[in-house]
Amino acid sequence: MAPGGVLVLAAWAVQREDVVRGAAAPYATYFCFGALVATVLLSWYYDQSRLLCSASAIVLTVLALARLATDSAVAQLGAVILLPLNFGVLAAMKERGVITLDGLLKVVLIAGQAVVISWIAQGNTADAIGDALGSPGSVRASFAIGAIVLVTLVFTRRAKVEQGLMWALVAMFLGVEELGPHLAGQTLDTFFIYSGTAGLILVLAGLEHGYDIAYRDELTGLPGRRAFNNVMEQLGGTYAIAMCDVDYFKQFNDAYGHDVGDQVLRMVAAKLSTVGGGGRAFRYGGEEFLVVFRGRSATSAEPFAESLRRTIAETPFVLRSLDRPARKPRARSATKQPGAPAVTITVSIGVAERSKRHSTPELALDAADAALYRAKAAGRNCVRLDESTPRAVLQPG
Repeated sequence: MAPGGVLVLAAWAVQREDVVRGAAAPYATYFCFGALVATVLLSWYYDQSRLLCSASAIVLTVLALARLATDSAVAQLGAVILLPLNFGVLAAMKERGVITLDGLLKVVLIAGQAVVISWIAQGNTADAIGDALGSPGSVRASFAIGAIVLVTLVFTRRAKVEQGLMWALVAMFLGVEELGPHLAGQTLDTFFIYSGTAGLILVLAGLEHGYDIAYRDELTGLPGRRAFNNVMEQLGGTYAIAMCDVDYFKQFNDAYGHDVGDQVLRMVAAKLSTVGGGGRAFRYGGEEFLVVFRGRSATSAEPFAESLRRTIAETPFVLRSLDRPARKPRARSATKQPGAPAVTITVSIGVAERSKRHSTPELALDAADAALYRAKAAGRNCVRLDESTPRAVLQPG
């Protein structure tokens, strides 16, 4: 289960045990606002306008329902109905940072809603609007719309922020449900706990997003060079490192363009992510990738590297039409064009292990790089072991 789901389940379990709920009640308010303030500060630090505005929307909802900002039933109802809709809209929008025109528009969206709701609550039309919004199921319908949007985005984008917003919305829904249909329940401590849980979920989403930016390669989705450097500091005992390079990649880029080259890198990365033998793949830079095999020698890692090489070579890569439009048309043409040509993508792989000669990860990496040059000198599309490996003497080149 995702971390957000675990937190929601934990908050729900707290409410089921009277002893635990009683012990947590005195700290519910501090937990709620502490988590929400932490979300605001963290999202500002990571320049995440969507998380910042989502946390702000939760804060406004908490202030309204706790009667800390207003006693108007219309304001309370409006804040609750707008919350899931804001989540859906913010999740669907692109992230362009806080100190940008796009980020400013998001902030104005949330702040403007607070001003409008406050103005309506003080006007003569408040009762009529309250009766219209307060129809049975209006709050649940709003949460249902927000949930549908977020679930769709979670499955299409598979990003941490969308997942965090979805679970935060679940927590807020449970908190609102505890208040009852008139949003005037006496279980404010329970509502504070669920709201604080939503804030904590957004904190984790921000941290996970920051980790992905720092340690995960955006193009391929594999851990990047910084993640590999961290792993190198932890390596000890027996291990092998395989360095992989896409053959003739520069010529391929020159012939078909960088967009097609990016597709090749994503395809190779997808195959590398399924490598067996306990190997963990990284993008090292450009067209170079690394696979770390903990607990294996170069000889025992070689079959898995060979299987990887063979899988990539046997996977046809279909070139899309070079005169395709910049944007994908909404409707497909009635007449299909002849099948696009397929090309063969191959990789060369060099494998080295920790040994007396290569006693550090840096030396093992250099040995794997030297073995990679042996593979290229041998004609490419092959696996070569470091020269100090016993089996290497049996390999040509």
